[in-house]
Amino acid sequence: MRALFNFLVKHNDWFLFLLLEGISLVLIVRFNNYQGATFFTSAGNVAGSVYSVFMDANRYFHLKTENDGLLAQNVTLTRELTELKEQLTELRNSEALQRDSLVHSINSGYTFLTANIINNSLNSVNNFITLNKGSDDGVRPEMGVFNSDGIVGVVYLVSNSRAIVIPLLNSKSSVSCRVKGSDSFCSLSWDGGDTRYSNLIDLPRYAQFETGDTVVTSGFSSIFPGDLPVGTVEKIEDSADGMFYTVRVKLFVDFSRLTSVFLVGNEGYEEQSKLEKKAQKK
Repeated sequence: MRALFNFLVKHNDWFLFLLLEGISLVLIVRFNNYQGATFFTSAGNVAGSVYSVFMDANRYFHLKTENDGLLAQNVTLTRELTELKEQLTELRNSEALQRDSLVHSINSGYTFLTANIINNSLNSVNNFITLNKGSDDGVRPEMGVFNSDGIVGVVYLVSNSRAIVIPLLNSKSSVSCRVKGSDSFCSLSWDGGDTRYSNLIDLPRYAQFETGDTVVTSGFSSIFPGDLPVGTVEKIEDSADGMFYTVRVKLFVDFSRLTSVFLVGNEGYEEQSKLEKKAQKK
């Protein structure tokens, strides 16, 4: 303490000078507009520079914390991405197994093709589906179209590289079906309503079935093999004349999510078709 007191006494002239200088500067800044504005502008710039340096230093010392947080987030995102890839692979493998199982379950005498859907209408009474393959790929009219869930429709028009399919969601569509476990067959026809449902018409009243039963293709057609899945019995009603049943069928295929399909062709289709046409003329 004594040393500090001696230092102040020894240099009291300098301290007095600095004090007077400070008072002078204050008076100049306080009572002169130009000098005051210049001082405060300069002081603001200096303070801003000092604050910027301080913030840069603060960010620098916090870099490790931020890097650790980013690293942890990166690890989490990588793990989630890996899990999504595994789920996608499992889903694709599951779909492939379902399709292979469905194809192998069909009797011999049929050929198969695959195609992708490039257009699909859902809001019309007569919807259609466009495929990315045509006659150059082996597609021909009257080929059946299905996916791993069930039947989709029938090929109607074919060009060199495109094909038009009349789906089940078309008022002109008519597919021969039966309720699984029953030998009675009938036609599946869409009434232009809900895209999740279609109707079995003219089903004999002696047919034995109930709600929840599976509807499949009958096999009495040159287009589809027998026992391809169609849907399930949702509701049973009498026909208008009371002679038959009209059955509401919930379709297995979700037409709003179609992306790819199988095409099935009966190798004996042309021969069978010619014979049947000759028979009709007689």
